[in-house]
Amino acid sequence: MISLVVPTLGNRREELKRLFNSLMLQEYKDFEVIVVSQDNHNLVEQLLKNVNFKYKHAKIDRKGLSHARNVGMRYVEGDIVSFSDDDCWYPPNSLQRVYDVFSENEGDIICFQIYDPIQKVYYKNYSKREENPVSLRGLLNKSSIEIFVNLNKVKKEHIRFDENFGLGTKFPSGEENIFLTDLYKKRYVVRYIPEIIVFHKKKSETEIKFSKQYFVGKGPMFKRIFNSFMAIILIIVFFIRKYPKLEEPVTSLLIAFREIIRYKKSIYLEMNHNE
Repeated sequence: MISLVVPTLGNRREELKRLFNSLMLQEYKDFEVIVVSQDNHNLVEQLLKNVNFKYKHAKIDRKGLSHARNVGMRYVEGDIVSFSDDDCWYPPNSLQRVYDVFSENEGDIICFQIYDPIQKVYYKNYSKREENPVSLRGLLNKSSIEIFVNLNKVKKEHIRFDENFGLGTKFPSGEENIFLTDLYKKRYVVRYIPEIIVFHKKKSETEIKFSKQYFVGKGPMFKRIFNSFMAIILIIVFFIRKYPKLEEPVTSLLIAFREIIRYKKSIYLEMNHNE
């Protein structure tokens, strides 16, 4: 069985309906959806009354994407798990392809592709070639919704997102990259297969802007994955590449340096990492 963990604030009614409708049209039927609502619980509950697939609805009052995903993992019963966004949706053959790929390859973690069928463009610049394994550097370019984890290979207790990172936290990005690199460091193998599995709207180049908070969070993220020295090098590279789209670029860079120096992994995370 495949499990999809879907955190939501319950403020995207039409997007949630689109997601649920796409799941009702799946060719593969042996799946469950764990919806973790952080607000607007009644609206989410009403939408779920109209679905024909197996689901669980967890209601929490604390906001935070990584926290919601960790809560969702408590309810997972499937052999394969992925983490959906409430504004993504799936082609009808998606879950069947995921099941087939894992049946054929028995991989630990497999990443696929995201596509925007409205604008008819890929979500990012994907390689056309399969990668097995994905390099540590390559893991920095993965998004949560394209990741599927084989729970027959990966220990369930190792499926944990760092709750200091992700939407709703001080550092609002990079949680999936930390998640994958933590698994990589535990010697799990991440594989990439160039197949479209999930749909998501892509922002146009004019829409893409990086807030100060988003940019600053990249510094601690790089330190969390590597070390202070590498974090400084990588935040400078990121600064140069994204400069035209940064909000208050120089100020953001200085604050990022400060946060790199300040950031320390919690004792819990160190213990969890070394399990």
